[in-house]
Amino acid sequence: MKILVLRAVAWPLLATFDVVARLWTLLGSTSRRKAHRLADSATARQACHAAEARLCAIAHAYAETTPLVLRFLVVDDHCTRGLAGWDLFTPVRRAFRVSCWMRLTAYYSSPLPPTETITRILDAGEHALSGIPFTHSTTGEKRRGELDSVGHALTWDQPASPVPEPEQPAHAYRFTYEPSAANVGGIRRQHGTVFMLTLPPEDYYRIPR
Repeated sequence: MKILVLRAVAWPLLATFDVVARLWTLLGSTSRRKAHRLADSATARQACHAAEARLCAIAHAYAETTPLVLRFLVVDDHCTRGLAGWDLFTPVRRAFRVSCWMRLTAYYSSPLPPTETITRILDAGEHALSGIPFTHSTTGEKRRGELDSVGHALTWDQPASPVPEPEQPAHAYRFTYEPSAANVGGIRRQHGTVFMLTLPPEDYYRIPR
């Protein structure tokens, strides 16, 4: 009898909680349409262009101060809408209505052999005020064919592990090539070893609640 009473009390409470949770998630979250409108505003586009310009300048700096020859750039742009949810029985929601971030990947070739190219890159990083974080004293290869420092990751073709073609991330707000017809295979056929530089993601736009 006690079990039946508990069930009779518990089920209405659970049903009520489910309805409240669904309403909170619906009303407390930024809708997809609203998030898209915010991410496509003039202010957001201006911030997006500025962030892309900063990242492109870093990619070009590698080409200007090292043997690397820039062949193409890939930009993936992401905008996340603020969602509401529950932490056990406590309602929670993200502190923003929409948040946007960007990642840039640059692909290069070099007229020099890979070993000499890397040495020259490390030399460039030693210069005062250099924007290249790789140096002989602070950077070591974590694995063959990779340098990694302060979010900059440089990889290059290895016999058993060539640089892959870029793939569009799931749910990317924007995914662009520059130039649009470029690809890793084409660089490798025409210029030999491919070098891939991935820069740290940059948060460029957020609207708090």
